[in-house]
Amino acid sequence: MPTKTRVINAIGKLNPFRSKQPPPPTTGGVPAQIPHPASPFNSGATVNPASSLSGMSADDLQARRRAMLASVSFDVPFHRRVLNKVKNIWRIIGPFCFVLFTAWEVFYFIHSFMPLDTSWTSSALIWGITLLIEVPFMIATYDMAERKAVAVERRERGEIKADRDTLGAVLLWCFLAMVNVAGQIAFLVLITRVGGNPFAGNERTTGLWFFIIVRVTGVLAGDAYTAFFLRPDESTVDRLLRTQEAQMRGDKALAQSDADRLRLEAENDAVIRRITVSVERDERESKFMNDWQNMNMQQTLERQKQFMIAERSRMRELNGVEDEPNSGEL
Repeated sequence: MPTKTRVINAIGKLNPFRSKQPPPPTTGGVPAQIPHPASPFNSGATVNPASSLSGMSADDLQARRRAMLASVSFDVPFHRRVLNKVKNIWRIIGPFCFVLFTAWEVFYFIHSFMPLDTSWTSSALIWGITLLIEVPFMIATYDMAERKAVAVERRERGEIKADRDTLGAVLLWCFLAMVNVAGQIAFLVLITRVGGNPFAGNERTTGLWFFIIVRVTGVLAGDAYTAFFLRPDESTVDRLLRTQEAQMRGDKALAQSDADRLRLEAENDAVIRRITVSVERDERESKFMNDWQNMNMQQTLERQKQFMIAERSRMRELNGVEDEPNSGEL
């Protein structure tokens, strides 16, 4: 019957286990393989961090992390690079400037007590004697800085051996610094013509002596900082290792972030699938009930039709009237 066939087809359409897509075509008994799309990371495409990760393989995720890390600079900030360059330049010109100007101060002081002499030999002699004091102080300052750098390298290698002459080097540096301070004070006293007793109570004398002491102490402090406290510059190997360590930490953090994101995407997909299944189930039930009611109504109408035909035939037999052929009308 057409009604029964239609109901069976409707029930078949409502079967949730029926595949919505036809199976892939086969050739020679071997199922056709669906080609996978090319990975965007192997084709040089731009990495989109906001793209979904659920469809990526482990190699694609690793390539994505590496591409993200390759686009990030692990170098120190720009201001630190500039100031580090300035510091490295000062390592070169600082000692020479210190020697030049402190020696010039001593030359000026000594030359002021000499009678008028225009010969170059006298000036060369004064400059030579001055440099014999200032140049060793510059070398001692550089040597102190080198000792600090060597000590840092040994400490990084786990060595605890210390140089035996370090204490002597520090004491001699302090003595050379005292000689340098004496020359600077003499120069400043001469040019300011301060003279007199610094404790006599004269405000002008006290102020000038305070300026001289602070100025000489500041110059010596700058040289001492260069000798003992100026941080050694980062080597190329250390910079490379720091970059590698930063990249490893970044890769680990990104891997954990990818795992959390994949877990969240899976949970969201599961929620969406549950909602979709629930909606489809409600739709199937509603359609099934509608088809079921239509089938019952048609079945009832068919039964009523057969009952009326039988009743009419019975009445005609009782009345002795010949039965007319069934026209299909009620």
